[in-house]
Amino acid sequence: MNLFLLTLFLALPILIIGIIFLSIKIKAKNLRFLLAFSAAYLFAISVTHLLPECYEGAQTKTIGIFIIIGFFIQIIIDSFSSGIEHGHVHLHSDSCKKHLPLGMITGLFLHSLLEGLPIYQSSSVLTNEHAILTTQQSLLFGITLHNIPIAIAFVSLLLEHQTSKLKTVGLLIAFALMAPLGCFISYALNTFGVQNYDGYLKLSFGIVIGIFLHISTAIMFETGENHRYNFAKIMSMIGGVVIAILIS
Repeated sequence: MNLFLLTLFLALPILIIGIIFLSIKIKAKNLRFLLAFSAAYLFAISVTHLLPECYEGAQTKTIGIFIIIGFFIQIIIDSFSSGIEHGHVHLHSDSCKKHLPLGMITGLFLHSLLEGLPIYQSSSVLTNEHAILTTQQSLLFGITLHNIPIAIAFVSLLLEHQTSKLKTVGLLIAFALMAPLGCFISYALNTFGVQNYDGYLKLSFGIVIGIFLHISTAIMFETGENHRYNFAKIMSMIGGVVIAILIS
């Protein structure tokens, strides 16, 4: 899939959903169900598809280290973003409404940028064309599915901070372009002849898998009162796993 199509598939769903929810409020409960579904999907494709693909023909210890690096990168990002990647929207006081949450925005943008790095795959990487394309499509669908509830949470956060709709749309566009920017960075590295692009792709996959594992487990392990899982959330997670297995 070329860079233009990747940009469309990554950016358009975020823009469309985000603009829709400029005027519509979604209940936090319903957003949690969507998050649980997408988290279970990310976890399932990471375990059943991305991890085996990443480890195939690579130095297993090196890949493992980069998966751990990705996991801890997301922990660091969370300290700035306050967990908006999990669909959380936090306002600590009325004074928070009077300024943009720059830490959250920066953390969210970095998170999305890193997710886009391994999506672009050149023809030189296609040793097994069917498998690579399936991996790319699974990753693309997973990131898009994951970013839909984030876009809703992001728009809600900006509106709660009394950000104008025009500025909110501008920031939404910037967020939508972060994953495509990650794709473009990988495209540029491949185009200008970075040595061992296949190795770079494996390592970027490792980082993203680590991010996926952190995000998905953080969402799935969240419980309600008395540390009990909501039945609807369990069914949402089962649905995400089933879809991931069928697609992968």
